[in-house]
Amino acid sequence: MSRPDVALVAPYPPRGAKHAGTSGVASYAANLATSLVDAGATVAVVAPKLNVRESAAAAPSGEPIPTVHRTFGNRPWSLLAAWRSARETGAPIIHLQHELFLYGGAAALPSLVTALSARRRGRPAVVVTMHQVVSPQDVTAEYTRMHRVAVPAAVARGGLAGLQRVVSGLADAVVVHERAFTDVVPSAVLIPHGIEELVTPDRGASRLALGLDGRLTVLCFGFVAPYKGLELACEAAVLAGGTVQLVVAGGDHPRMTGTHSYADALRERFADAVRFVGYVPEEQVGHWFGAADLALLPYPKPHASSGVLALAFGYGTPVLLSRALADCVGAPPLMTIPGTPAELAERLRELARDRARLDRIRAANAFLADGRSWPTVAGRHLDLYEEVTGGKGAVGRRVRTA
Repeated sequence: MSRPDVALVAPYPPRGAKHAGTSGVASYAANLATSLVDAGATVAVVAPKLNVRESAAAAPSGEPIPTVHRTFGNRPWSLLAAWRSARETGAPIIHLQHELFLYGGAAALPSLVTALSARRRGRPAVVVTMHQVVSPQDVTAEYTRMHRVAVPAAVARGGLAGLQRVVSGLADAVVVHERAFTDVVPSAVLIPHGIEELVTPDRGASRLALGLDGRLTVLCFGFVAPYKGLELACEAAVLAGGTVQLVVAGGDHPRMTGTHSYADALRERFADAVRFVGYVPEEQVGHWFGAADLALLPYPKPHASSGVLALAFGYGTPVLLSRALADCVGAPPLMTIPGTPAELAERLRELARDRARLDRIRAANAFLADGRSWPTVAGRHLDLYEEVTGGKGAVGRRVRTA
């Protein structure tokens, strides 16, 4: 094949899917790759091998399809194999989508440093998107327990600080998704998480098909994990009584599974007050967002921009956020929730009594989402690619759409 403009190293969903995989980074990478192709760039994706045979399904809605090379596994040194494959494409830019527990976990960090250090004379140019940005001071013993990090907090704190410092020093550019993360990585470029243009299914039909009644339906969506603050939402649902139906929709987080998983523990505690629906197939995602009156993201210490928030914006579902997440993404007070179960329960009862308040929240959501469409985000990436290659036309074949 001809030389692509950029080689994107990332987990990637199976052909024909966009919201699939064991990490939200896969969905992000699929949206970024297709948006770049739609803008006229040629993209080679270097992705992990799948555990099952990939179908020959076409991309949904006739969307552009980047070339996907599935060349590496999930072992500590697999990232070096991915890097070799990316270099072999001949692309003048390698764009790595990085998260702490991808590519083999913490044991893969030496391979990341080796890969970033292996360039000769600045070629190819390297861009790293840090999907997980954590202030080292937040890495306490409680943090390591929550995230199931099997090293002392001091070791994790030092390793994390070193990683973020090394990536910033070795990459030509580092991308973060929220302004708050530039306080942790001061040299980073701010490009927000993109928002898809999504078609919301008929609300009445979705509610009927999903077995929802007329009560205020509050949706917590995504992998079920301790760092998402779900206990707060569940305890509030108990206190709110029959006026609210809370739905927790999502499978066990891949790192939180086991004979008695975190999701199992939540179901045991709150089965009488909360509806747990487990993994949601891609074709049903829109039905849940369309049927819900409200999406709730009670994350106590956000370390990434939320793909669930982007989905809610895309489907036009009103969203309420923890104060910490609202501060991170720059949301107004109207979109924030109180920090105790009793106060949250009262807020939900107020919304159940006066549904017009949901329209005001939806309007605030739309204001916050402005400027985050995927065509706009792709255009900002293309500008960055030109900058890191010195304006030498690495993406000169593109047709700008934003």
